[in-house]
Amino acid sequence: MTCKLSHSLSVAIFDSDLIATRLLLGFAEFLWAVMLFWPGETFNRPTYSLMAAVASETVWACAFGLTSYFQLHIVLNSKQHTLSAHYFALWNALIWAYVVCSMLLSVYPPPAAIAGEISLMLAATWVFVRPIILQHYYRLAYEHGRQH
Repeated sequence: MTCKLSHSLSVAIFDSDLIATRLLLGFAEFLWAVMLFWPGETFNRPTYSLMAAVASETVWACAFGLTSYFQLHIVLNSKQHTLSAHYFALWNALIWAYVVCSMLLSVYPPPAAIAGEISLMLAATWVFVRPIILQHYYRLAYEHGRQH
């Protein structure tokens, strides 16, 4: 039972193509852009004080809009295995990490509604880290195969 569960978990984590994850990230980034372009002063709330210190709502909206566009472009054009897509994944993980950490550090207690953003941050980080892990084990397997 444990071996079967371990195998199933391994397949789910490492044998997926992450297209659904990228689509979800792209949609979330699009919604962030829409909400930040929405008339009003979102950044007047204390939750966004650290984000406001870095850039205006409009700049953040543009950043999320462009990020959404590139995320969807990568998926719709099957470019997820390119080097540029990997560099983009780093950008994506960093923007989500900054947004989440800044919201968590801006108010106490942390807002419960940020749970979704934490999940998105972890997903974006996984899209970046997973190919590095796979490449490492492919290299080990190749070297092991050459020795035998």
